[in-house]
Amino acid sequence: MIKRKTSMTAFDVAAVVRQLSGLQGSRLANIYAYNGGFLLRFKGAEDARVVVVPAVRLHATRYEPAERGTPPPLVMGLRKYIRGARLESVEQHGFDRIAVFRFSRGNGSYVLVTELLPRGVVVLADSSWKILHASEQREMRDRVIRRGVEYQFPPSNTIHPSQLAGETVEEALSSGSGEAIRILARRLGYPGEVLEEVFARLDIPVDASADSLAGRGDEIAEAIRRLYEECMQLKGYIVYDKGVPLTVTCFEPRGLAARYGFEYRAFNDPSTAYDEYFLTVAREAAGASTVAAEIEAERKKLLASLEAARRNLEHLRKKLRELEELAEIVSTNIADVYDAVECARKMRETAGWEQIPGNCPGVVDVEPNKGIIKISIVGNIVPIDIRMEPGRLVVDLYKRIGEVRAKIERGEKAVKDIEARLAELEEKVRQRLLRARAMVRRKEWYEKYHWVITSHGYLAIGGRDASQNESVVKRYLNDKRIFMHADIHGAPAVVFFAEGQTPPEQDLREAAAIAAAYSKAWKAGIGSVDVYWVWGSQVSKAAPAGEYLAKGAFMVYGKRNYIRNVEVKIAIGIGLEDEYSPVVIVGPDSLVRRRSIVYAVLAPGDEDPSKLAKRLRSLLAGKAGEYKPIIEAVGVEELRERIPGRARVLYVGRGSREEPPRPLRILHGEES
Repeated sequence: MIKRKTSMTAFDVAAVVRQLSGLQGSRLANIYAYNGGFLLRFKGAEDARVVVVPAVRLHATRYEPAERGTPPPLVMGLRKYIRGARLESVEQHGFDRIAVFRFSRGNGSYVLVTELLPRGVVVLADSSWKILHASEQREMRDRVIRRGVEYQFPPSNTIHPSQLAGETVEEALSSGSGEAIRILARRLGYPGEVLEEVFARLDIPVDASADSLAGRGDEIAEAIRRLYEECMQLKGYIVYDKGVPLTVTCFEPRGLAARYGFEYRAFNDPSTAYDEYFLTVAREAAGASTVAAEIEAERKKLLASLEAARRNLEHLRKKLRELEELAEIVSTNIADVYDAVECARKMRETAGWEQIPGNCPGVVDVEPNKGIIKISIVGNIVPIDIRMEPGRLVVDLYKRIGEVRAKIERGEKAVKDIEARLAELEEKVRQRLLRARAMVRRKEWYEKYHWVITSHGYLAIGGRDASQNESVVKRYLNDKRIFMHADIHGAPAVVFFAEGQTPPEQDLREAAAIAAAYSKAWKAGIGSVDVYWVWGSQVSKAAPAGEYLAKGAFMVYGKRNYIRNVEVKIAIGIGLEDEYSPVVIVGPDSLVRRRSIVYAVLAPGDEDPSKLAKRLRSLLAGKAGEYKPIIEAVGVEELRERIPGRARVLYVGRGSREEPPRPLRILHGEES
């Protein structure tokens, strides 16, 4: 059966490279550090972001980078040479897991090589292939990766599927004995999942021997070519095994699904599928890495202690049963015990220890060096010290029984204590896993602005400053969308993605909440403000003759539609995009409450936003119950960005979550 995919195959690279070739002519606007690799942001007819992680993946992503601090040297080097460069082409090298980006900038040209092979590297070279920067310096048997050295591709024996002939397959099959899939994978260089899909479609057993497939080379070669052609149709598929993502492919995995009972989900393009799949892999890797060695060592120590405590408890319980049985026997037959002891004492004095068995009633054996006689009572052999009075023996037995019972109570308490400590540790690990997974969340493009998704699924975004106001209107406002603005100087430019529809009043008022809250009305402490809206065709950046419009300012013509008395307060809540990913939701409290695990309502006040953000996360986590570790994964800075200014907390509570959890997405208007 196929193994879980941890890196892309040559078939995956072929599909993604074909998709990315549509970026030809775009400008590389910037490069960011990103999850073990980096992210390329392209500007052109279609804006795009491409994530590159050496030895793992290469594909477009629709999420924003979250760069903080100083970028690593490689990113700085890439920015120096190719930021602002024009993308001339994207190619796959042969049929290897290698993609080559070619850029031109001024009079110079550059190549960016991304190797997805094991221990692969990313290399930036000039037009003569001299290495300018590399993700790792390395000396290998057949090549050297070092600045100033000419870049050499790794050796390859993979045959391009379009050039694969039946004779080549036959030759590979005849080259060895054993399972055909293993032989073909080794000789042709194709991944196991591709060959398993081919075998499933051709109804060939997965463990078929190479000998059994003699004469079927043409059939197998044709099936491999068809799979490659499917990849060139630019679709993507995630395969699930019992609900857990197992692999991601560029061909429809119908053979694997039929053979193993897998389920699969189709995507409109390969990058979206790879983006979704590798996010899950990254979450699990992040979660696993949080289980530190010392925690695992402590867990093993507790398990060993628990096992020892349970064994000791079982030993004590067995001993208690034996003592209770002995006490019962002696008490019930005390007269016989007295007779045997009296006889044994006399016989020892007159005839010696060896004469006691057989001459004293019930005595079957003796231990002279211990002063013990062994009496058979009701089929039980009872050892008795002849120096002790039988009545005293019964008292001593019950005393010992009491001591053992006390030890058992202490042992049971010890077991419960260890079990409680183990449960506490397991919960600690679980919370760390949840927190780590929650932190691996990629942001939607619109989250860099103020934003809200209304009750009926309309997106509204607003600028955080004059530059963003300019950008929001320039990039996203058109005749089918709505422009909103608080009726006060100093407020965000809000674009409502109406897409030609006239939205319900409820949705317009929900969007108006961010136009009001993030305006200067908040700082002024005004309780409410009017917000107006117009269609995009009524807004212009062109100033009247002889006048000048400041950055972020616009001219509005024609009738304005007003939403009166919009309260200057805001609700900030934490919702879930999926099982693990927290998302900060902002809007009127009626909307945020429905979509949140926990939320708070803020109004203008005196508390500094940075201090409030830290306190707010603590307040929200305290109300979150089982979701506490997920809430704690939300960055304080992310909350800080959503607080309009100095504020006070009006209310903190649990959200009703009347609406089922769902990814927050744009139902009317995706980013163009």
